Amino acid sequence: MARQLHHQAQDALEVAARYRDQRDDLVRRLRAEDPQRWSYSALAKAVGCSPELIAVILKPRKKG
Repeated sequence: MARQLHHQAQDALEVAARYRDQRDDLVRRLRAEDPQRWSYSALAKAVGCSPELIAVILKPRKKG
């Protein structure tokens, strides 16, 4: 039973990570396409999160 629950939890984490990646890609594409229309507030409303999370998503990535 515990092993089955562990596998279910791992599967859920993988699905959540995939959806986060898709959301982040969408936010970046929309912002790059039209920053005037896709303000932090508009993006947050569109994907159902806070403007602060949008800022984190759009923060330049460090290469390394």
